[in-house]
Amino acid sequence: MTDTIKPSGARRVAAFLLTLDKDAAASILQKLDPAVVADVAEALTSVDEGSFAREVLDEVWRDLAKDLHAPAKPRAKKEEELAPFLEAGLGKDRARQVLGAIHERRRHERPFHMLEQKPVVHVAAALGHESPAVAALVLAHLDPKVSAEVLSGFEGEKALDVVGRISRIVPPGFAALSSIADELVARVDAAARQPAPPDPTVRIKTIAQMLNNAQKATEKAVLEGLDENDKETAESVREWMFTWDDLARLDKKTMQKVLGSVETRTLAVALKGSQPAVESNIMANLSKRVQAMVKDERELAGPMPMSEVLVARGEVLKAARALLEGGEGAPAGAKGEELVA
Repeated sequence: MTDTIKPSGARRVAAFLLTLDKDAAASILQKLDPAVVADVAEALTSVDEGSFAREVLDEVWRDLAKDLHAPAKPRAKKEEELAPFLEAGLGKDRARQVLGAIHERRRHERPFHMLEQKPVVHVAAALGHESPAVAALVLAHLDPKVSAEVLSGFEGEKALDVVGRISRIVPPGFAALSSIADELVARVDAAARQPAPPDPTVRIKTIAQMLNNAQKATEKAVLEGLDENDKETAESVREWMFTWDDLARLDKKTMQKVLGSVETRTLAVALKGSQPAVESNIMANLSKRVQAMVKDERELAGPMPMSEVLVARGEVLKAARALLEGGEGAPAGAKGEELVA
């Protein structure tokens, strides 16, 4: 069947290629954007020389000719493109002068522009060591999106102080702004070159994984020793040894003992936003009557802050950890089996 309407997209490209000799068509196909090659190739398999009316093919050629001869649309030069572009037209010395003038004008218009090019986390860290007055001055001159991200990294009291100062700020002269900007950029660059501080959570997770794969006697001895020397670390290790998602792997007997010590309301709240595997294992170990109660409680509670959900989950996990540490059950695959001869 012959198309009598103008093709679009990949079919339009395919129609054009079919009017060329094989070598020319292959050369163009090689230069197409990889993202569209598959669509064009598929279109080529569904059309042939007789698929389009002559007037349709003529229109494809006319449109292509218009596109080729139309003046290019203006596009702003990227920062890295500007220097070679100016050098080609003005020469190196004159281009350097023009670039210097552009950067100086930008500094006057946006003295903290260079900070916006830096990672927000580094900017927030640098401003965290500054007084609220300096932080307010800088945030007042940054892009609002960047300022919002930086502000969210401040403690509540400092954030409130900074916002209050922004509302009544009186900017100093350009020399002072430029000096502050230079100092902050240097500090941010220096911070970026420093190795990231070690994450204490990684160490705790490692200890938890080791104990999860150790024998029961070893686990008990280590946790008891930690309790005596560093109770906070011991609690953190316990939390990582058995997490909320691990409830999905509790056997039926252990799960029923855990659920028997948890109130229905607490369980309903704890299940909000839970992984399907966890919810499935919990609900499967409740009687139909309690299942219905949990569903009703959950619906009546409505949307809740995640902080409240985590408190409820903590109560369920506390009951589970107590049973597991007492040797009553274990998550499937949590412990390596003891080898016997």
